[in-house]
Order: sequence, then C-alpha cells, then structure tokens
Amino acid sequence: MNQETRQETNKPENSKKPEKDTALRDHIKARITRKPNRIIKRSFIESAMCNHNIVMLLMGMLVFLGILGICIMPKQEMPQFTIRQGACVAVYPGATSREVEERVAKPLENFIFGYKEVNKKKTYTQSKDGMLIVFLELNGDVEDRDAFWSKFKHGLQAFKSSLPTGVLALQAVDDIADTSALLITMESKQKTYRELNTYIDQLKDRLRRIDAISNLRTYGLENEQISICLDQNKLAKYGIGPYKILNNLAQQGFTTMSGNLEQGNLNLPIHITDSYNNERDVAEQIVYSDPKGNIVRLKDIAQIKREYPKLNKYIKSNGNKCVLLSIEMRPGNDIVKMGRDVHKMMDDFEQSLPSDVHINTITDQSKVVSESVLNFLRELLISVISVIIVVILLMPRRVAEVSALSIPITIFSAVGIFYLFGMELNTVTLAALIVTLGMVVDDSVVIIDNYMEKLGHGMSRWHAAIAAPREFFMSVLSATLSISLTFFPFLFTMHGEMGDFVKSFPWAMFIILSISLMVSLLLTPYLQYMVIHHGISSPQKANARKKPLDYLQMGYTWLLKRCFAFPRTTLAVGIILVSTGAIIFVHLPQRMMPIAERNQFAVEFYLPSGTTAARTAQVADSMAHILQRDPQVTAVTTFVGQGSPRFHTTYAPQIGGENFAQFIVNTVDNDATEEVLDRYADRYSNYFPDCYIRFKQMDYNNATYPIEVRVSGDSMGDLKAAARKIEACMHKIEGINLIRTNYEEPLPGIRVTPDATEANRLGVNKTILSANLAIHFGDGIPMATLWEGDYPVKMVLKSENDSDLANEYIPVMGGTSSVPLRQLAKISPDWHDGSIIRRNGVRTISIIGEPLRGFNANRLANELKQEVSKLPLDSSLDWEIGGMAEKDAETLPQVTSGVMIAALIIFFILLFHFKRISLALVNLSSMSLCIFGAAIGLLVTGFDVSLTCILGIVSLMGILVRNGIIMLDYAEELRRDKGLSVKEAAFQAGERRMRPIFLTSAAASVGVLPMMVENNTLWSPMGAVIFFGTLISMVLIATILPVLYWLVFDKHGKYSLRKQ
Repeated sequence: MNQETRQETNKPENSKKPEKDTALRDHIKARITRKPNRIIKRSFIESAMCNHNIVMLLMGMLVFLGILGICIMPKQEMPQFTIRQGACVAVYPGATSREVEERVAKPLENFIFGYKEVNKKKTYTQSKDGMLIVFLELNGDVEDRDAFWSKFKHGLQAFKSSLPTGVLALQAVDDIADTSALLITMESKQKTYRELNTYIDQLKDRLRRIDAISNLRTYGLENEQISICLDQNKLAKYGIGPYKILNNLAQQGFTTMSGNLEQGNLNLPIHITDSYNNERDVAEQIVYSDPKGNIVRLKDIAQIKREYPKLNKYIKSNGNKCVLLSIEMRPGNDIVKMGRDVHKMMDDFEQSLPSDVHINTITDQSKVVSESVLNFLRELLISVISVIIVVILLMPRRVAEVSALSIPITIFSAVGIFYLFGMELNTVTLAALIVTLGMVVDDSVVIIDNYMEKLGHGMSRWHAAIAAPREFFMSVLSATLSISLTFFPFLFTMHGEMGDFVKSFPWAMFIILSISLMVSLLLTPYLQYMVIHHGISSPQKANARKKPLDYLQMGYTWLLKRCFAFPRTTLAVGIILVSTGAIIFVHLPQRMMPIAERNQFAVEFYLPSGTTAARTAQVADSMAHILQRDPQVTAVTTFVGQGSPRFHTTYAPQIGGENFAQFIVNTVDNDATEEVLDRYADRYSNYFPDCYIRFKQMDYNNATYPIEVRVSGDSMGDLKAAARKIEACMHKIEGINLIRTNYEEPLPGIRVTPDATEANRLGVNKTILSANLAIHFGDGIPMATLWEGDYPVKMVLKSENDSDLANEYIPVMGGTSSVPLRQLAKISPDWHDGSIIRRNGVRTISIIGEPLRGFNANRLANELKQEVSKLPLDSSLDWEIGGMAEKDAETLPQVTSGVMIAALIIFFILLFHFKRISLALVNLSSMSLCIFGAAIGLLVTGFDVSLTCILGIVSLMGILVRNGIIMLDYAEELRRDKGLSVKEAAFQAGERRMRPIFLTSAAASVGVLPMMVENNTLWSPMGAVIFFGTLISMVLIATILPVLYWLVFDKHGKYSLRKQ
C-alpha cells in the first residue's frame, strides 16, 4: 500500500489534479454509508479544510481590517504613561531660604506626607529666597493621578490658612506631566510681542478646529505695561509718599459689585466704567488735593510710559524674538493624522502672515511615529523576503511560499485585532510585531515539515494535511503558550513608568502568536494541500542532487554521534558555556533604559545663584553662536530664565530662574546628534568659568541626574563637609564631569534690620518699608490692570533704580516727611544658602556629576560607591547612591521577579504537556542554554544589558522550550510506539527533529535581523539577543538536550507508562 502511494506521489503534478475531488467524494461517500443514528465527529482541522472558503473569508477580513487599522488606528511614539510627578509652589516674598524652610517647608512636608499615595522617599523640597518648590512623586501603583491631584488641591486650599500671612500663593502644579506633541515657534525680528500675540491667537483659533488637539499653551509672551516712574525730588516737594499713590491707584483699578436698580418688573444691574482707558487717563489721575483747590496729578510727580517689562525670562529662536506654541494631543487619537492636519493648517495660515514673521517646527512627535510605522513596514517586507530566501535555500520553493505567506496574514490580522480592542500603534506594539516576524512562521514550518514527511511515507495529500497539524496540535499549543504567556508576569512585577512601558507588550505578543497558531491550524493545512504536492523522498538516491539541508543534516549527524560518544564531556561543555555566558553578563555594562535616538538634544546652563538674567543671556548667546556655526545644526531655540515644556516623555521641565537657561538644538538627523554631542559636550561643559553647561541627550531613563550621591542629616555643617569629601572622590574617578552639589553657591545679600524704637516713632512698619524698597530697588509693584479689549496692560509703580541703599529716603509720618534708610535701620551684608533641599523630611545634599561621552553611568556609580564607602563620614549622616544606578536598582528586582515567574509558568506548561515532572524539568533545564548565546550577542554588538534585552531573553526561553518540546515529544513517541531504547530514541529524535528546529530557529533569527542591524538603541539589544541567542542555542539544544535526555532516562530502559 505504501509503495503504491509513493509511486503515485512521484507521478507528474498534472496527474495529481483529480486527487482533491476523489478524496472529497470518498469522504462524503463514507459518511453517507454510515448508520444514520451514529454521531459523526470531525476535528476542527478537518472542518476548516472542508470549509476553507469560510476560513479564507474570515482571514481576509482580518487582514483587510489590519491594513485599514494601520492607516486609521491611534498612533503614538510611546505607550500612555502615567506620569507620577508633580510640584507644589509656595511664594513667600522677602524670606530667606532658611526662613522658607522653617516656616513653610516643614509644615508643608507634614501635610503632604499625610497622603498615602505620595512616595516620601522620592519627594523633596527646595527652599530658595522667597520661594518653596516641592517636587512630589507618587507611588508606582497609583493609576488615577487625576483623582489624587483633585483631592490634594482641595486639601491644599484649606492648609494655606495655617501658613504665615506673608505666603502670597500656594499652588499645586500637576500639568508638568503633559507632553507636547508639537512645539512651534513664531518668530520675527521686527514685530512686537503684542503683534506676535495677535498672530498666535489667530493660529490657535484655527488649530482648535482639529478634534485631536487637547491643549494649546503659549510660552514666551510678554505683555506691555504702563510704568509709573516716580520722581523722588517732586515727591519730597509735595510731601507725597509712594505708599499713598499705591493705595490710590490700586483702588481705581479694582472692580467690584455696584448693585442693582429695580424698575417695576425689571432688575437693572449697575456697571461702573473703568477709570483708565490709556496711559493719558493714568497721567491725569489726581493724587493730592487740599481745601484750597490745589491738586497734584500723577503726571506732575512721575513719568508715565508704555513699555515692555525688564525681560527676566524669554524665548529666542535662532537669535530672533519669538513666542512658542505647545500642541498637545487627546489620548486615543492618531498622532500622525493630527500632525498632517496641523502642518496643513499652518502652511495655509503662514500665507497670510507678513513676510518677516515665520513659523518653525521645533519638535514633532508625529514625524517620529510616522517614521516608526514606515520602518516597520520596511522591516516586514525585508523579513518576509529573508524568510523566503532562507526556506528556499533549505527546502523547496512551494514550501517557502506557504511558510512565508503566513507572515503577512498573521501580522496584519494581529493589527486588525489591535484595532478592534482599541490598542494603539507605538514603539512597544510595533516592536512586538517585528520581534514575532520570524516566530509566526515557526508553527507553519513544523506542520509543513510533518506534512511533507507523511507525503514521503505514502499518505495522500488530503489526509496528510489533516494529520500533520493534528499530531502537532499539543506541541504547537504548548510551545505557543510558552512564548506568549511568559511576558504576563511583568504586568504584576513591574510598577511605575517601567510597568506602563511594558504594559502592552504581553498582550501584543499573545495576540500575535495566537493568530499565528490559528493560521497554522486552520489555514496552513489547506494551503499546503493545494500548493505542496511532493513529500520528502526516503531514502535518498545515491545520484540525487543534495540540497543544503542534506549537507547540514549529514554534518549534524556526525556531530551528534560525537556527542553520544562522549556524553559527560558534552554536558560539561554545556555547563562551561552557560557559566561563561553568566560571567559575561555580569561584566557587561548595564543600562535598563537606553539613550533615545532623536535629531535634537537639550543644553542646560547653570550659573551661580544671584546671577542676573543679562549675564545668563550672555553665556547662552555665546554658546548659541558656536552651535549655529555647525553645519549639522539646523536650529537653536533658547529659553532664558525658564525651561522648555516637556517635549520628550522622560525629560521633565526645568523650573528655571534668572541663573538658568536652556537650548533645544535641532540637527539634520539622529546620527548628526551623536556627532555634534561628541564634538561639543565634553569640550564646552566647563568652557565658561562661571557656568556649568550640561549637554543632555534625550534619554528613556527619567533619572534627574546620571550620577548622584545623596547625604542626609540635620547638621548643615556636617553635610557640607561630607559633600566636599565626596566631591574630591568624584574628581579622582576618570569619566565623571560637571561635579557639583544641588545646594548651589552661597547667595550674597543685604540684611536691613529696622530699629524698632526709631521706626515706631516715625510711623514706619515692615510693610511700608518693604513696599518703598520694592518700588526703588525692584521691578516695581503692580497696582491695577488696564484692559484694552481682551489685552491686559498692568500698571506698575516704580522708581529709577538707585545703588545707594543707605541714603535712600523713606517717607515717614504718613508721607509728610522723609528720612534716609540708615537713620531707621541697620544695613549689613548677608550670606545664606542659595537653596536648601529636604528629602523625605530630612536635609539632604546631593553631589552630582555627568559621565563623559562613552562612559557608562552605572559603572562609574559603582566605582564611586566603593570609594565613598571608605570615607570617614560623620556617624550622624546617612548616604546612598542615586541617579541612574538607583533607578536601575529599583527596576532590576522587578524584572528578575518577572523572569522567575515566567520560568515557573513555563514549568507548569511543560508539566501539563508531558504529564511527567522529570520530562518537564529536563526541558526546563534547557532554557539555561540561552544565556551563552544572549551574552555573545550583546558582547559582539556592544549593546548594554537593558530591559528590552531581558525581554529578548524571555523570548529565547520560550523558543528553546518550543524546540525542546518538538524533540522530546518525538523521543517519547519512538519509545512508546516503536519500543526503542532511551539512547536510540534520543539519537533519532535529535536526528529527525533537527530539520524543523533549524528551520524555525533560522526563521526566528532572520526575522529580527532588520531590527538588530537598524541599531536602534531601544530595541536592537532585543534583536541581538534573539538573533545570536537563537542560532547559538539551536546548536546547543540540538546536541546537549538529546544527551541529557538519554542520561536522565537511561535507567528506565524501555518506555514505561508508570507515572514518575
């Protein structure tokens, strides 16, 4: 019977055409002739074969849905993060940093730490002159941050009453988590800020029509003000004090209820028009009158002029005056489509602008996402072609066609499922699609290989197409579960931003591999029946032309014989390789989240406390001119006195101040960013003697400082002494740059101590004295607001700045006279801390540094930790390592727990599959063979050990388990059905299953080859681990696992059904 069938199989292909009809007729005839009362059972695989039109229709619909989904489904660069950071700002004018700490910081800490959602260890306060900034961080398990901030803001309003009356404002800032989708500048050399404001408002009115846009925020705008500059000589002549003028003008600008007039059935509200419509009305304001009819108008004692205030913070684009517009997107929308709509609307709007007004895009997340989607489609095409080439080289062309066809069907069907379940395309889901490009073909390859073997043994195509997947159903099911379910533990072990990052990866992998399993069981059987007509001939004729796989089979058989000849040596080599891989891993540089590849980077400028904005601008402008001369730099946007909005998910906005500036530098492409940073970062970091310049490349790690040592204690003197010692240690370590502390330099000031007796005698109190000094030595005091339509113009009372503080005349006795300040107060120099940091309620000083280009921050931190541990620090102080090392130390246990639980899940899957603990343990032990290959992959490519690298190792674990299931299932079958000895079964299982193992491993490794060679810092480590790990582990498992199986089960002799 087998000989006849084999002869039939070897006939020309056209003689096989009637086989389907014959098989179907025989199948129907057999069912008709059965007894009518007998229930006819048919496997779902056979049902899919018989109803292949329905299966193809459903698959076609899913593929169409996937293609449609790629075009219209939500797209983002990164998954939706729950940003668990926020801030709280208190304004306490006139208070020193120590007074702010004692009077505001401490009680506010007690209030904040009363909320269980707050992570006390990571929450810290920064007390500065006249201001307190609290940086809050919530616990990693907080999902609904909006609910917390709503509750926190209500509590904060009630708490403010317990603070000193001088605290003017206490506000929670929870919008620093909002990330800009696009940053746009509108710049001009000639237009005023008011004119730019008009144009930007017109643009915002148009952009609001785009439904995907949520917030439109404007930065860098400066409103005009009416400055009232008092003439001190005229004030003295008329005996008028500035405090009286302040009260008078403030009351004129105050709007309140004016009552209602009832007229019969009508209730008429009374409105009083504004006193001032322009600066002329302000100038005519009477500030003094007497019974004799003498009056003094404001213009008689002051100069009134409209001007822009002194710019302590502003934005410039390529040296031009500009305003910046931040565009944010609503969650669940397609950022690529939104970007197209925004650019189209801006192009149309720019046509209506004057010729000297230009719109430039600084950051554009829509382009990043669009390029990611295009890269995915390109890598999909490359992967399909690569898999086809690999399979064609090893197996017949028709086999390659069926195998490769499963890739686009599976991928687009999975995208269709993503779309149905509301998942978005982002870097994580796209990576899952790319990683599985080679894996989705595995089940089909195994089934096709078994189908061809059955054809080679004489089985008809129809029955072989049904039997092949049916025999491997449990194997491919267990193998698929081993790969897809192992990522779900990370949903429970990982918290915070890292948990948000991997949240969609397990679901994406599960959906893709489940679709792959469904395709291999329902669609592949019919496709192979229709396309593949010839099986594997057995035995090979002597004069037949051998294929590459035949030579590979011969080489493997020779190697397997050597392994069985020296079994203990084989196991020893395996143990040595696993140990070597583990040692390599320990010594590889570690960085859980890598640098982000962008065509832009940030530059931060830190000058000493008390530095004026003018000096900060000088340094920033000098550096901007240096960068703008570089041909690889396309734009430099300068922020003086303030930080930029959050334009990258993990780059938190900087608080700013007059001694701070920031750049957003755009380059021609991602590679140019690296080259520009290599040229400038280390060279210019200390280029200016009074400034630290930090070149900040975009990073997926959200550590505030790369290298940090935190010292905590109560004594400020001990803290500073310890900081000096640690700074000295850091200077000795090669690779650490920009060494400083976060306490900033001591801030020089002037202390005015009123003489209580003299001040009381002259009728001067602290409030009057502060207001007078603010008028003369500050930017003035806002009094009222003049409205010109919807444009507010503040009125500010001030005087020409005078450098002679001691001789400044202060109005006394209700303004009837004036005396110099030195007569009623003592003036002395004052030095105090620029800022005081408290972390977790304890004073904490951070000694921070930056790694030089090419140095690993974690390695430097470990070296620093060893050196600091040797220092003789005061016993009352506590210290710890912060920065990236702390972040990675928090992440690593979560990842390790996920891997261990994944191994446990795989064990139970194997136990379910084999029903024997011993077999499950043997297969489970083979997972260790992936360590050597993964380590070699990272060593060769030079990537760091990262989170995505560990996800790749988990994928490798599943791939090795799948290969082990394929091999051990066949060994057990040989022992059970043919009565072979353990050694014979192990040898033949390795020899026979080498081909499907090699084919699936080759497909999996080639599938991730585009990901690896793309050299993407986030996902290429995963590609390198899977590529090298799969190929190397394939050799190890094909040689070591059969030997291990033989040595473990040899004592049982022939196959026994007894449970072990």
